[in-house]
Amino acid sequence: MTPDALVLAPLGLAAVLVLSGIAKLRDRESTLSVVTELRLPGFLRHGYFAWSLPVGEILLAVLLLSPWRGAFAAAAALSSALFLGYWVVIARAMTFDPRPNCGCFGRIGDQSVSGKTLLRNSLLLVLSALTLWLAFSGGTVFSVITHGSEAPCWIALTALLLALTALIVSRSGQEQTAAAFVPQRPASEEPDSEDADYARDPIPTALLLSEDGGVQTLRELAAARPQLLVAFNCVCKPSHVAAGKVAEWGERIPEVDVRILSTVPHKPLRRSIPTAEGVLYDHESLAWNALGLTSSPSAVLLGADGYLAGGPVEGLEEMESFVEEIADVLREAAEQR
Repeated sequence: MTPDALVLAPLGLAAVLVLSGIAKLRDRESTLSVVTELRLPGFLRHGYFAWSLPVGEILLAVLLLSPWRGAFAAAAALSSALFLGYWVVIARAMTFDPRPNCGCFGRIGDQSVSGKTLLRNSLLLVLSALTLWLAFSGGTVFSVITHGSEAPCWIALTALLLALTALIVSRSGQEQTAAAFVPQRPASEEPDSEDADYARDPIPTALLLSEDGGVQTLRELAAARPQLLVAFNCVCKPSHVAAGKVAEWGERIPEVDVRILSTVPHKPLRRSIPTAEGVLYDHESLAWNALGLTSSPSAVLLGADGYLAGGPVEGLEEMESFVEEIADVLREAAEQR
């Protein structure tokens, strides 16, 4: 006899699919960006995929609630295949360096690829397997709700799985802290004991490619003037917003060049973010890794003396504060002259 508690599995999957579909529809640029980050086949990097995937998820959710056994069984099989595919994609991405943002639920929750992401997908895969069990037993959500009997232990177990999945899905990934801005210090000045924790590191070695084909290192870039690099590794909404603020930030700190550093090649980046001007392409994420960047968008300040002068900081609010701190430091330095 099939435990009636299995009805909780398709109900949970339907809720997750609706949540995921709506989030992806609201941020289709992020979905396309994730195709690049997760190194998926090139034919998926088109606009049709950005809307067909979330629409398909929502349709699957509707079919999981269907009273017809054939429709429910087909939805159960397709859901299992979808979540198995998601599991394989995330397991594969766990081997990447750096690990990308998964965008599994648009901009909801923690976007990083980690063991928690794989655990979440594993739980969803278990729920899809339970849904298949219900379908192969000849049941549907409708039939169990209208003619089911009590099964307390199975209800408790399935409810626990749903609660654990919901906790992992909804947990926010905004617990990161931004590094403090470190003002430039003359080379002859030795840091005192209180400032020892803020010792500056040399600008790392990495090659950047400009849109006109020019190549230069991070140190060469900052040799004449300090450089504030606004870094992207995706074309999600926050990256769009940050790109639109580059000109404004440049006006607020005219002594510093504000440039975009992108691991996304020039042409696809300009197609997705037309406002992105003067982009420096970071091939194979060499600069991204060397600078210790972990989230998109981020910002880091390169000093003209060959040393890192501040950051990296992550997130739009932190980047706004970072620019304001740089402006304050430059203003104070000008007043002391």
